Amino acid sequence: MKKYSSIILLSLLLLSTGCSSFVAHRISRSFERPEECQSFLSALDEQVDRSGVRDASSYPVPGFPYLRANRFLSFMKNNIRDEEGREQWCRWMQMLDLEAREKEISNLPDHVVSSFPFQQGTAPTRAELVERAKFCSDRLFQHDKARSDFYATLGPLVEVPDEYSFPMRTFGLYPLVAIPVAILTDRSRKKTRSWYEANLEGLPVDGRLRSFTPAEAVSLGEEEIQAIVDSSKKNPLGVPLPDENAGKKLVQHFAPVFIQDVSAPYDRVGRLVWKGNCPDVDQSKPTVYYYFSHALLNGRPILQINYVIWYSERAGQRAPSIERGHLDGLTLRVSLDEKGKPFMVDVVNDCGCYHFFAPEKEQVARIISKPLRFDPLVPEWLPDIPPGQRLGARLNSGWHQVQRLIAAKDFPESIPYELVPYDVLEGLPREGGRTESIFNSRGIARCSGRVERFILFSMGIPKIGSMRQRGHHAIELIGRAQFDDPTLFDESFVFK
Repeated sequence: MKKYSSIILLSLLLLSTGCSSFVAHRISRSFERPEECQSFLSALDEQVDRSGVRDASSYPVPGFPYLRANRFLSFMKNNIRDEEGREQWCRWMQMLDLEAREKEISNLPDHVVSSFPFQQGTAPTRAELVERAKFCSDRLFQHDKARSDFYATLGPLVEVPDEYSFPMRTFGLYPLVAIPVAILTDRSRKKTRSWYEANLEGLPVDGRLRSFTPAEAVSLGEEEIQAIVDSSKKNPLGVPLPDENAGKKLVQHFAPVFIQDVSAPYDRVGRLVWKGNCPDVDQSKPTVYYYFSHALLNGRPILQINYVIWYSERAGQRAPSIERGHLDGLTLRVSLDEKGKPFMVDVVNDCGCYHFFAPEKEQVARIISKPLRFDPLVPEWLPDIPPGQRLGARLNSGWHQVQRLIAAKDFPESIPYELVPYDVLEGLPREGGRTESIFNSRGIARCSGRVERFILFSMGIPKIGSMRQRGHHAIELIGRAQFDDPTLFDESFVFK
């Protein structure tokens, strides 16, 4: 019996890895695409994969080398009602692919870039490769779009897999191991709740409280925010997509204050730099990285602003020993309703662990219980933030856990931080003009491994405990859930 089970599992693995290439090959042949551009993108993909610089922030669509998707776009495919919506949906995926390719080309080794044959046999520059990719992307898209079966063929292939491995859970005896893990998870959740039940003044301080505050603070009125959000939704899909200028205003307006208990250098928020082959944190340059994402509120698209901070390590006596190690990070996400008002803040460590919600109490009718899984963790409601104040997150030393969300006005020992686009992490400058992503092609931060991966591998999360790239945060050990699942809120709460 064991022999047959192993054969079945091996077959499933072969199918999962071979199916995408088979589909891609079949579509490229049946669509009879321009050979020159098809070959160029295929050669580029081959060199990217061989060099290990694949950007994992979005997911390639099998058979369509000029498209990449995320979970929001994968969900939206069933909610498009007209031709204009389908066009925008595809153009969005095309934009994701071009953004990823630009990062990949920037991250390619010099000798690989110069190996591409180009005009009259000369070696191309990176900029020329990017322009060639844009040209071929549009040419293939226009060619494919002319086919009557284009959308019917494309739709079923826009699927983004989750971070959980079925083989790992099978070989790790997940149903049995899940029982002690559930007991430990329950204890951890009770500990988290205890922080929020205590008085703010009663929270322990191991060193000194330092406030990391935005250097470029902007204060917008409610009407101005609503105008930005309303204007940003004037597109066929009705998705809030603010332009660069308006988006930066929102980022600066909602930028939180991180009130950190600093007892050692590893508690200082900093900027990512290279130190040898590993990313490290320059503590002299406090930095918060940001990016936009989208989710659903009562089935309607809403805008989210993600703020990501980094520390040199998770350390100290408060952090469990199996979680300690080089590099530590945390993401605080502010989700805006249709009027541009925050209705939810949720937080996750960048390993995908310790996720919790802080919704606005007045908008929640009830929390949805989930059979055989933990209910959504809501240790506190979203605090009211009066004009002139900011959302503050109080973090403990070493472990870097958020112990309270507050309305912050007076900032103890304020240290200004710079707001920097998250894209920088996916193409971090190196000496000599090259760039390299701090994440590998599977979305795992380099040099951030933890002992946890040997202890909790049965939960099915590869490299569990390591810091992860956006789009790769599995947030539950029991069950399956993703931080960037657009239905996460609607499946966790009934909103009024």
